[in-house]
Amino acid sequence: MPKRKEADAKVAISRKKIGGEIPIVVNKITDKCLYSGFFGILDSSRMKSITDRILEMLYATGIEIIIIDLSNVDIIDSAVASHLVRLGETCSLVGVETIFCGIMPPVAQIMITAGVEMRGFKIARDLKSAVKLVYEIQGLKLVEIE
Repeated sequence: MPKRKEADAKVAISRKKIGGEIPIVVNKITDKCLYSGFFGILDSSRMKSITDRILEMLYATGIEIIIIDLSNVDIIDSAVASHLVRLGETCSLVGVETIFCGIMPPVAQIMITAGVEMRGFKIARDLKSAVKLVYEIQGLKLVEIE
């Protein structure tokens, strides 16, 4: 289990490195689910770094589901939109289910105009809906504490 603790430490460290060249936040939602929130303006070179970092974390932590939150993304171009789909497809190839959430109307319009298809991925309106979906998929139940 030392590898597991090392991987968890990398996830924690990644939260501290959000201010630099890679606009990304990473947190664990459950033992098998990783949350990745992007923010700002994404470009192709940043997407390459984001993809590399996410795939490294997925492999190291044994994650089965990743939530990719785009609610804080200001704008993307068609190349980045296509790259997001390739990221989801790559995650799928390594056995990780991808849930995209928080796609804002301007970003959605760019994706549709560019012909980007999100078939095969689960899409949630917001993070709350995505987390509910993760719990459903994993057979977990949220209960209210009185």
